[in-house]
Amino acid sequence: MSRRLICLSCFFLSLALVLAAAPGELTLDKYHQPGEVVSLLKSWRANYPQLTKLINIGKSSGKSDMFVLRIAAQGKSGLEPDSRPAVFVSANVEGYHLVGTEAALKLAEKLLTKYGSDKKVTSLLDKRTVYVAPLLNPDVAQAYFSKTRYERLRNRLSMDDDLDDLVDEDGPDDLNKDGLITQIRVKDPEGTMIPDPSDAKLMRKADPKKGEKGIYKIYTEGLDNDGDGLYNEDPPGGVEINRNFPHDFEYYVKPAGLWPTSQKETIALIQFLVSHKNIAMILNFSTENTFLNLQQTGQAKAAADKVKVPARFASFLGLDPDEEYTLKEIVDVVNASGITGGQQVDESMVASFLGLGAAMSIDREDMPIIQEIQKDYKEALKKAELGYPESRAKGVRKGSFIAYCYFQYGIPVFSADLWAIPEPKKDPDEKEKDALTIEKLKTMSSEDFLALDDEVIEDFLEEQGAPPNFKASMVKDMVKAGRITPERMVQMMESMPKRPATKEGEHPDSYILKWSDEVLKGKGFVDWTPFKHPTLGDVEIGGFVPYLKVTPPPSEIKKTIDFHTDYYIGFMNRLPQLEIKETQVEALGNSVYQVTVYFTNTGWFPTSTAQGRRARAAWPIRAKLKLSQGQTIFSGRSVVNIPFIDGSGGTKKAEWTIRGKKGSKVTITAGSPNLDPVSTTVVLQ
Repeated sequence: MSRRLICLSCFFLSLALVLAAAPGELTLDKYHQPGEVVSLLKSWRANYPQLTKLINIGKSSGKSDMFVLRIAAQGKSGLEPDSRPAVFVSANVEGYHLVGTEAALKLAEKLLTKYGSDKKVTSLLDKRTVYVAPLLNPDVAQAYFSKTRYERLRNRLSMDDDLDDLVDEDGPDDLNKDGLITQIRVKDPEGTMIPDPSDAKLMRKADPKKGEKGIYKIYTEGLDNDGDGLYNEDPPGGVEINRNFPHDFEYYVKPAGLWPTSQKETIALIQFLVSHKNIAMILNFSTENTFLNLQQTGQAKAAADKVKVPARFASFLGLDPDEEYTLKEIVDVVNASGITGGQQVDESMVASFLGLGAAMSIDREDMPIIQEIQKDYKEALKKAELGYPESRAKGVRKGSFIAYCYFQYGIPVFSADLWAIPEPKKDPDEKEKDALTIEKLKTMSSEDFLALDDEVIEDFLEEQGAPPNFKASMVKDMVKAGRITPERMVQMMESMPKRPATKEGEHPDSYILKWSDEVLKGKGFVDWTPFKHPTLGDVEIGGFVPYLKVTPPPSEIKKTIDFHTDYYIGFMNRLPQLEIKETQVEALGNSVYQVTVYFTNTGWFPTSTAQGRRARAAWPIRAKLKLSQGQTIFSGRSVVNIPFIDGSGGTKKAEWTIRGKKGSKVTITAGSPNLDPVSTTVVLQ
């Protein structure tokens, strides 16, 4: 073969190798280390310079860079990317939710590679901006890839957990050298744990009511490194980032931090959000699933349906101190009383005045929107044939990122956890076949429901986790009185967190062990093995392997990531869209004109959340009037604030009375930091 042919062969072979491993190409056959995540983001920035900008938002406690990839087509909408309505896609604020990082990376890749070929993606990036933060806790994420694997939850801030003037001196140790930190069980007269009778691998608390006596104590695998008689009480790391945000912060709980936003990671993320006023929605990947579990962080306070007005205020306002009123009813009475001197009060002011405290549950006005989305998500899951154990979905925890985003940052936020260990399918017995289910309830009339036996209804209520005082007779009376219907019951049940489906006496982790045996061939559990511990004596080491419950095998993530990234991209097209629907000019005589402009929201979401307005975090729509020479405002203000406009065609108007020459022009502009600006010019005639 000639030298020239050899050179050509080498060239094409090299080209093939390059194409096969193109920089920036994302594979879903492994989890990416933090350094690899950064490399992917940098390669996308290099390969798509007209669509991307890489933003370093700060450093973690371990001095790792935290990046956000901005994705938007340049020069298409007439607005700079940071001035357009935007969606923030956040992921893995916990650090150990590695599947969330992979999903955020895949979403970014889909946006970049489909721009120009997919009409929906192209349209989205031409007029909107997407910020993608695939890894918001790099230090904790790195622990997954360490030589010895254990479930590290805290960042790299050093902390003296046991107050002995030492830091991080007593963490777990890999005693059996298998590369995993599991558990130690040791027999002890003061023990409270026993092996589960159904499977001795599983441990549970002894139940004295059943005559059970504990015989074991359980420890994390390790030594008493500091000789204080305690084990693993001062491990490396300090704070769980997803507990360090301001809303419903857990004071005096060390893993949450000394105060809200005490951590570099938390501050960097909040500063990014606050400095980007154009963000209109947050889509999150984390261990919290708000699509399936609407349970919130605490007891409802300001968002309670009805409250009593203290007697000293009630008599002054003409209200009955023994009656309960909605906040809206109280607002209407206060505004009508004239005691505020013409200043309009809102629900947040009344809640603060009455000392009701911060809102701890989803606002009543926001709830129908969220429930509709929840329904849509469940139907999409079913259509995609993605089985998900809904009863395992976790709600919003105290001090979490998404709690802050909804309650204080005040915009729509939705979170998906992507995966949970599937529950084994079981054949229903005869009683279960006849049992009332959500699906059956959907097809029932009130008459059908009233014909059911009380036992069937009470079994259903118990299965759905209803309070014990909810009896069949009570529910039937409500149906007879027309206060509730089967349809409304379905809506309530679907929004409630479901209880894990375990039978009486069944260990809550038995399904995990079965899944490990069937899918992982037993590799998800380390069998209890004898070990001679230097201080505890004869012990056994074993238990579930680290990260088992939150990190699926890479072979199982493609389907769920493809579904959720497509769902999120479609979801982005639901942002509010401000438009001018109609303008009217009415001549009133003597060169005076009434100008009316109707603004409409053609997007699906309202222009702000009710909670955002309560927290005074939501941006109103500012409609501005620009006059021509010789014109004056006869009535009204040059700037009119419209608090919000409902989605799907909601319309509100702004009016001015203007004195001006016939034929002269008036320009009206409107918008907010997270809405597209609109403008129109009308002629006085």
